[in-house]
Amino acid sequence: MSISKRQQQILTLLDENEYMSVVRLSHLTYTSPSSIRRDLTRLQNLSLIRRTHGGASLLRELNHAVPLNSRMEKNITEKRKIAKSASALLCDGQTVMLDGSSTAGFMVPYIAKHNDMILFTNNMQTAINAVNYGIKTHCIGGASVDQSVVLSGEQAYSAVVKLNPDILFFSSQSLDADGYIYDPIPEENHLRELMLKNAKCSVFLCDSEKFGHRSLYRLASVNDIDFCVFDKPIPELSAKCKILY
Repeated sequence: MSISKRQQQILTLLDENEYMSVVRLSHLTYTSPSSIRRDLTRLQNLSLIRRTHGGASLLRELNHAVPLNSRMEKNITEKRKIAKSASALLCDGQTVMLDGSSTAGFMVPYIAKHNDMILFTNNMQTAINAVNYGIKTHCIGGASVDQSVVLSGEQAYSAVVKLNPDILFFSSQSLDADGYIYDPIPEENHLRELMLKNAKCSVFLCDSEKFGHRSLYRLASVNDIDFCVFDKPIPELSAKCKILY
């Protein structure tokens, strides 16, 4: 369910302007209105935008899951910045766990810089990338979530409860003003709950765009997490945990 470069450009424009007409999108992307309409139909079918008469707006409601391919292509600069800041928590010889999020996957190059690291993840793409970096990698089993590269379900739950990683890096889809973390997918949310129970150190990776939203399932409070890592300060958030930027 990948999207084209032009469709990603449309998402970026809608993110910056909230609403844009077909005519305006056509002008800014040097594309015919008919092609823009097809792009908007595609993005609406992926639950990324809301079509309106003569234009579209970005879908801000977060009780749905954005396809992983779209997440991987979104906010790349911010995710890299977050991963670089979070890498200060890594040291040689650690057992590291990464959840299935696209944000956690950006930790792989930094893990590879250390010696004697062992990595566990329920994201098949992250596991492949880690292997290519030469990291000793274990892919947590399970069933594909919504036909994605992320694995969860009973097999994954059974595996995670037996693991006690030194450090867990995870993300989620939203963080509200009260400091509660949410996600719309119950299987992923429950797996993260189990990961959090057994990890010696937990690190929440969150780009600032996710702040101020709620999804269907509550995961935890930032006060239950050891570290939060953001791409920029969030003055509205009151948290007892240590915060990195």
